[in-house]
Amino acid sequence: MAQIITQPGIYSMSSEEYHADPCRPMSLSSSGARALASDCPAQFIYDRQNAQHKQCFDIGTAGHLMVLEPHLFDEQIVVVEGRTADGKPSAGYKSKDAIEQRDAAYKAGKTPLLKSEVEMVRAMRAQIWDDPVASKAFRDGRAEQSMFWKDPEFGIWCRTRPDFVPSHGRYLVDYKTAASSNPRDFEKAMFNCGYHQQAAWYLDGYEAVTGQRPKAFWFIVQAKKPPYLVSLCEIDAVTLQMGADANRYARGVLAWCLEHDQWPTHRPRIQSPLRIFTVGAPVWALNEYETRMKDGSLEPPPVRQKEVA
Repeated sequence: MAQIITQPGIYSMSSEEYHADPCRPMSLSSSGARALASDCPAQFIYDRQNAQHKQCFDIGTAGHLMVLEPHLFDEQIVVVEGRTADGKPSAGYKSKDAIEQRDAAYKAGKTPLLKSEVEMVRAMRAQIWDDPVASKAFRDGRAEQSMFWKDPEFGIWCRTRPDFVPSHGRYLVDYKTAASSNPRDFEKAMFNCGYHQQAAWYLDGYEAVTGQRPKAFWFIVQAKKPPYLVSLCEIDAVTLQMGADANRYARGVLAWCLEHDQWPTHRPRIQSPLRIFTVGAPVWALNEYETRMKDGSLEPPPVRQKEVA
């Protein structure tokens, strides 16, 4: 029988149990808060009720296992080695055999990887443990602990599952695989993906459950291309506050939706009536337009006028 959370605390459970949401009527996670802060409740509730697996996340899932819980890697990863109808090895998921192996892995609740992807993940782990800073971040602590608490302001259940919590609790760590580990590239991804909200959510959640607030939040960012470079990124206080404010808004939105049993679509405020939005150029486009108007670069070149017959 599935575990139902009725008391705040730290619980031992599988990833599947955590993501199935063991709170009633529901709880808000970091990803849910990011969705509510950036989109409308109607999209949030639809995505929650119609969750679909995305194959692009498989490398990240495997990377987390290899780095954080290597003892579970062989148990939860299925190596796909497809063959053509005449028994020859097939590349990727081009053969029916490979596709069937992949789908069977998903059905069994496991993560399929091609042999080349397994080799890549192993190489990524080796690079992590060779890094003088990142290797220390994942030592002497616990990975993937599920934490639940009730928000004191809005009364809703919240949950989080930090990648890694060191025993001393002075900082929290999250492992990200990315196209680039360049800190400037990650800075852009942070706002596009709401990672500043994630960091604030994890810090607040850990404090709510333990009474202790970590002093920092670290992202260990690793590129998914050779040589699998690693960077350590700590979010500054101002950006963390931006994330915390967005999270508070998301908690309030969920509380309102649950209270009214409504999941509104796009509108200025969720309690506002439907309206037509006025849309226009973003600030950067307006600045570029004004600059080009001033320097004359939007003026067409002179041409000889044709005679009118």
